[in-house]
Amino acid sequence: MVPAPDPEGCPNPLNPCLAKSVAFDHPLPCMSMKRTLLGLALMCSTMAAHADFWHAPPRTVPQLEYEAAAAYTSDSRISLGQARLGTVEAVQTRLVVGWAARPTDNFSYRVAAEYRRNDFDTPPGMPIPKVLGNVGLQLTGNWSLLKDLSFWANARPGIYSDFLDLSWGDVNVPFNAVLAWEANEDLLWMLGVYVDLRSQYSVLGGPGVRWRFADNWTLNLVMPRPQIELQASEDLLLFAGAEWRQVAYRTARDNGTRTAANPALDGRMLDYREWRLGGGFQYRFNRHFNLGFEGGYVLDRRWVYYQADTQLSDNGAGYVGLSLNGRF
Repeated sequence: MVPAPDPEGCPNPLNPCLAKSVAFDHPLPCMSMKRTLLGLALMCSTMAAHADFWHAPPRTVPQLEYEAAAAYTSDSRISLGQARLGTVEAVQTRLVVGWAARPTDNFSYRVAAEYRRNDFDTPPGMPIPKVLGNVGLQLTGNWSLLKDLSFWANARPGIYSDFLDLSWGDVNVPFNAVLAWEANEDLLWMLGVYVDLRSQYSVLGGPGVRWRFADNWTLNLVMPRPQIELQASEDLLLFAGAEWRQVAYRTARDNGTRTAANPALDGRMLDYREWRLGGGFQYRFNRHFNLGFEGGYVLDRRWVYYQADTQLSDNGAGYVGLSLNGRF
């Protein structure tokens, strides 16, 4: 979900006066186009900001922050090659609770616990786990290096799994880093990299820009969530755009045998990917409560067992989501 508007009004999301943490869920489209799209991703995508809400607190005053969110994706037809396996609907939930502090004027950080879960309603014979999720930490730091230059880093150590037979193979530490240059109060350039050694595409990165091109209007060309934003009022933010998600999970040792009588999928890594188009709003009641709503269309979903050269895909589906975040 999109971060809530900042009541203090700082245009730079990586400036010490406002930092927004992220979770990098980066989907890629169909494998027949993967070389072209991977090249575009490497050239055009900055792994910078899209999900978890947080503000760097005032100097020497730590604060507690939280985000709770849920989304529903409607039925879509799933295919494995030319074979149609039935339909799947999904529910996604997220809970993040963190402690943020700014011990110096040039450095802020946050330590947060997070829980994310995808629940899939699958028919018999479909090699998709009922649950894919992660539980762990978000460790985030934001450094002001020079007057207009900032560096931001985020690591997410945790368990990424279907939670059926946990082992050290389920542990992963994806991380990302962003260097940001504030050309002026309306224009922010970024260069970022995202690393997930368990994913099929382990390293992605590139440039991005956030440009306030008119009063109350901002063009945010930053992957994985490029969008246009309208600050309709002091408390209401409207947005529309796209989102690209990808997360790698370890599946159970009997995953393929149990779900589809296919032992080639047992214990394999599974990349879950999505392309979305949508829009919504964030409304700020006060600093403690911000309500978000989002809806749109999932253009493409992929469940990719890349170690076994097996990919399931769908034909698109609608989605809606709600979020609540704030700070104390």
